[in-house]
Amino acid sequence: MSSNTLDEIFHTVTENKFIPGAVLVATNKSGTLNYAKAFGRTGVSPDAKPLTLDSTFWLASCSKLFTTIAALQCAERGLFSLDSPADIVRLLPELAAPNILTGFDAEGKPITVPAKNRITLRQLLAHTAGMSYEFTNPLLSAWRKTPEGSRTYDDAFLSKYLMPLVYEPGELWMYSGGVDWAGKLVERANGGMALEAYMQQYMWDPLGMQDITFHLEKKARVKQRLVEMTARVPESGVVILETGENTFAPEVVSFASGGGGLWGSAPEFLKVLTSILRDDGRLLGSETVAEMFKPQLSPPCKDNWMKLLKTSAGNAAYTGNAPMGMEFTGGLGGFSSLEDMPGRRKKGSLAWGGLPNLFWWIDPEGGVAGLYASQMTPSGDKISTDLFEAFEKDVYTAHAAIGTIANMAGIVDHLLNNEAAPIPRLDKTGFYECAAARGPDSGHFRDHIRLIQVTM
Repeated sequence: MSSNTLDEIFHTVTENKFIPGAVLVATNKSGTLNYAKAFGRTGVSPDAKPLTLDSTFWLASCSKLFTTIAALQCAERGLFSLDSPADIVRLLPELAAPNILTGFDAEGKPITVPAKNRITLRQLLAHTAGMSYEFTNPLLSAWRKTPEGSRTYDDAFLSKYLMPLVYEPGELWMYSGGVDWAGKLVERANGGMALEAYMQQYMWDPLGMQDITFHLEKKARVKQRLVEMTARVPESGVVILETGENTFAPEVVSFASGGGGLWGSAPEFLKVLTSILRDDGRLLGSETVAEMFKPQLSPPCKDNWMKLLKTSAGNAAYTGNAPMGMEFTGGLGGFSSLEDMPGRRKKGSLAWGGLPNLFWWIDPEGGVAGLYASQMTPSGDKISTDLFEAFEKDVYTAHAAIGTIANMAGIVDHLLNNEAAPIPRLDKTGFYECAAARGPDSGHFRDHIRLIQVTM
């Protein structure tokens, strides 16, 4: 990277137990930047081991990118389309005629009205399908406690995600399990093929990915490298070990959660970011990749999304410490930047994260992608987001330096192979200008240029 400063920062914060550890990975379009380092330990328990690049993280909502790509692949193959409600009716009949929960009567029974708009895949992927998570929506949380809400189905997926809508599809943005439904759509469109099997065949194998899964119980090697889930105590700031359900690691996975169920290593995740960044065609066609980065939200939907980002907690958790007031909209697989972030990603970048302070981004214009991986709650932890910001800025500094060196190398090569070339001089802005012709002692100058070339 650009200096040893970033390494020193992460060594200091992990040695002083401000965070247990983190894995940082990044690359650029040309492949001249390849950064991958692990800092700290796998947790806070006495037997916690040093964190390594192949350590396993719960990827949480970073999983949404993978499921989005899987759904877009199926759309490319003609199995369904982004904007056809008929495809949803055909493959997800549970969503064919949804009701909207508006409240409860005097006896506590749910009050619902039929939805007027029909759901599309684009809405499922962009969180505009009328859905919400029950843990973020008081109405759904209350509904879950009713006889209707506590009903179970043979399909564990339906027991968790089949619930009423909370607004008209297409009219608002609300974080939801829509991408989980997109994962179910992929399974049914492929003849009942499990989402894990689909991703193995169409995503992981093409990219040479092995250390990733929805099912820890079936991949012992991946489970053995599991990073502990930890939490910062608000009052003291001390980091403790999470236990029980808060570890988010069930012994047996009853269904693949396309919205939050993947486990894997940071370098494996980076392979997907790299494929999309370089638009290499191994996962998606160029037209589909471009669609991922396009704004997907109508003005009312964008306004609802931006309301969340205007709170310090929402901004930290979703953007990883973007400057307050910056404009973002929804893309496919993440949120899209509507303006440059100073010293960081450019306008048109796609980014998202995961609950235990994981943050990824893909920046086509800046030519960089990366991931900050940790396993610590609460989401948007101030120290964690500050560290992510420092990492992202250092990536861009290193990327810019590589560009400068490449430019210097081109100048040097030109001078070595062109006797009549003028001598370059560094101007006040840091760029080379050709200001004077070479004198008769060109041999000494040539030796000097060779020295620069060797030491770069």
